[in-house]
Amino acid sequence: MRKLACNVTLLVSAMLPFHAIAAYQCDVSVKNVLVYSVGVVNVLHSGRNDYTIICSMSADYGGVSVSTCAMWTAMLQAIKKKNGIAQFYYDGTGSCATLPTYGSAPVPIYVGDVTP
Repeated sequence: MRKLACNVTLLVSAMLPFHAIAAYQCDVSVKNVLVYSVGVVNVLHSGRNDYTIICSMSADYGGVSVSTCAMWTAMLQAIKKKNGIAQFYYDGTGSCATLPTYGSAPVPIYVGDVTP
């Protein structure tokens, strides 16, 4: 009987969330990808219709490495060229339309190509 109670307790505990995770994503068309002389990458996409800095190719930026930034930049340029759809995934609460702009923008958790 004790083993059954322990198993039920473990099962119920496993089904409960550890903590709530707030996040949102933007599936957007890429309008412009700007790379500044200091390495900052600024993107204009249809979800915000204003520029948001996502990373830097000269130094780690918000936890994003230079190599990841270079891959994101190349991918976004390719998505723009083929008129595809990019996906930006952000931690926290918000929406694409209310995403802060320029250097106030949060750093994406990931950037992807979700073109069908």
